[in-house]
Amino acid sequence: MPTIETERLILRDFVPSDWDALNAFLSDPSVTRYMHFSSWDEEKRRQWLASRVKLASNPHRDAYDWAITLRSNGLLIGWLIIGRSRHATEEGMRECGCGYALNQHYWGQGYMPEVLQVAFTYAFTVLGTQRIHAECERENIASARVMQKCGMEYEGTMYDDDGLGNWEHRYRYVITVQTEKTLR
Repeated sequence: MPTIETERLILRDFVPSDWDALNAFLSDPSVTRYMHFSSWDEEKRRQWLASRVKLASNPHRDAYDWAITLRSNGLLIGWLIIGRSRHATEEGMRECGCGYALNQHYWGQGYMPEVLQVAFTYAFTVLGTQRIHAECERENIASARVMQKCGMEYEGTMYDDDGLGNWEHRYRYVITVQTEKTLR
């Protein structure tokens, strides 16, 4: 996967040396309280990083996990995925899901909208994606606001699981290739 750069950030594949920084924010209850990561122990987080590193070498992957790093010093501050969707709404339509986490020390500085906008552009122009959706629990207002800032539109409130059997009411936001073009 190519590295993607913004004015302040670099999105790249995960590497084994990301462990300390990744573990720091994925073990922070403030970061993961609305995510499946909240129930993971250190071993599960280690396995997850190992799987991200392994997937990075797969030329036929159906999900793109990016390490979000500061351009100024290379520090890992977050994670972003754009990948296959288990909630595709139309047969034959190329739809991706999106998820993210950010070290709480970097909240409120515009990093996630910056990252999402370039990732959406990559998904639409390089991967041929037509529609991207993201979800957050209703209580996670900050995440919903990030999605709105990126041009995503509220689609509805769903009661579903996160793929790991955790059922919650979640807001769903979407952006389509047509919507993204009008935002440029």
